[in-house]
Amino acid sequence: MVSSYFKPLNVLCVVCYVAFMGLALDSRMVDALVLYVSEENGKPVYVSGSIETAALPGTAKQKKPVIAIQYRTESVTSAHDLAANNATVVTGKESKDLTTSASPADTTASVAMKPAAAVAELNAAEIAATKQEMAVQKAPTSKTSEENYRAPDSNEASPSALAYIRAVEKNKWEYASLLDRYIVKYDAQTYIVLTIRPSLQKTLEDAFKKFSTRIGAGIIQDPATGEILAMTSSHRNQILNILSDEYKTENWALRPTFPIASIFKIITASAGIDSGKTTAKSSFLAWGKTYMTVWKAFASSHNGVYGRIARKAGRSMVVKYAEAFGFNKPFFFDLPVDKSLASLPADPIKMGQAAAGLDRDFLASPIHVAQIISTVLNRGNTMKPYLVDYVVRGNQIVFRRKPFKIAQPIKVDTAKDLYKMMYATTAVGTGKRGFGGYSKCPNLAKICGGKTGTLTGASPNYLYTWFGGFTKAAGRDLCIVTLVGQQNHSSTKAASIAGQISYELFMKRQEDKQPRQVATKN
Repeated sequence: MVSSYFKPLNVLCVVCYVAFMGLALDSRMVDALVLYVSEENGKPVYVSGSIETAALPGTAKQKKPVIAIQYRTESVTSAHDLAANNATVVTGKESKDLTTSASPADTTASVAMKPAAAVAELNAAEIAATKQEMAVQKAPTSKTSEENYRAPDSNEASPSALAYIRAVEKNKWEYASLLDRYIVKYDAQTYIVLTIRPSLQKTLEDAFKKFSTRIGAGIIQDPATGEILAMTSSHRNQILNILSDEYKTENWALRPTFPIASIFKIITASAGIDSGKTTAKSSFLAWGKTYMTVWKAFASSHNGVYGRIARKAGRSMVVKYAEAFGFNKPFFFDLPVDKSLASLPADPIKMGQAAAGLDRDFLASPIHVAQIISTVLNRGNTMKPYLVDYVVRGNQIVFRRKPFKIAQPIKVDTAKDLYKMMYATTAVGTGKRGFGGYSKCPNLAKICGGKTGTLTGASPNYLYTWFGGFTKAAGRDLCIVTLVGQQNHSSTKAASIAGQISYELFMKRQEDKQPRQVATKN
């Protein structure tokens, strides 16, 4: 009788404890700069200010400042006009939604932007270079809550989230065996946990070690959140040590110096399908009197068809989608990444060739290609790529990254069409060979998809092959991007390495499914 009386009480205690811990982990607000970002004469313009919002769950019931970072392409004529335009858009539910993110780099003042608008956070290096200037910048002259705002500096008692992100580049990385994660020590009491998973990192590195390459780069990303789960770089078959300083400064995965080649066909297909000028089943002249569907030309990477798709969609439409996918704009990440470049020629013939991926001056980084692929996998939603997962200080989580949508360059239906077209690349197209020949997983090509690309580049002067796609070998969609640079044509292609990665993930999943042997006494 007594035990049955206390049983509901025990359950209630457990529920209350879980609720309390949930509030405790949510009780973090990182105070930092509020920045409005615009562009003038090709350079970013920063304006400091503040936005008052509701408190986070578990905090005192007073209003707190949050971070707002917005990127706009139009020129700004005055700091006052920019702040005035942006300071009024956060109200009601939007304010509450912003405060649920503990990262100042993961919130935005504008929640009503057009789907194709580019929204991004500041590069940590740029913030570091302009921090002193911004701290003393005068507030707008209008009579708002911003005029008396003073941007707080980071200090040992209350570092800003921007300081944590900056530490990822500046401080030494370490492997924490108890967490089985890579961390960055901020100070004696604080460490930053990175998103990279050691097991996936090893899988990625081991795949590159099995092939001979002059230059190699690979990324595994969670398309639903933007987390970078693994990232590697190799030069002359030497894998860059993830714990070395060079990993952050000499990493090929972060260099936008490679011709994007036929990966750009994703942009061209998006422009044609999303604008309604064509569909995945539309047919275009391929050669002679032979026609080919858009999806089949995608799988076989037919340049002529995609040149015609670009001319039908129009140069302005292709330019629009290239910019919507992030070309010619700053790429904001937790490590420095320069912007990718793509300038379409005015001449219709040259424009068609460039839109098919034949322009060597269309340059992109592997991490940007991963963002493009992840956008397709995530139903047209571009998530902010990031490395900082959470921050622990004094055995408490004081900062946790929240997945953050920065754009939606294409419609959901367009993303679904591209997703199906990617399946065709590995099933019957240019990626089939890289995903075939695995006797233990003969259907590997059918659970993967992507887009290949091949073109000679100048920096360094190698022949580059790409694979940007996905695999379901791990039980869910994971974005996989591989890049291989060789002195000439070689049997080692990016698709072969991507296939090896997918196969290893498949085998690991099969091993995890096997029931564990339990020793029994005879």
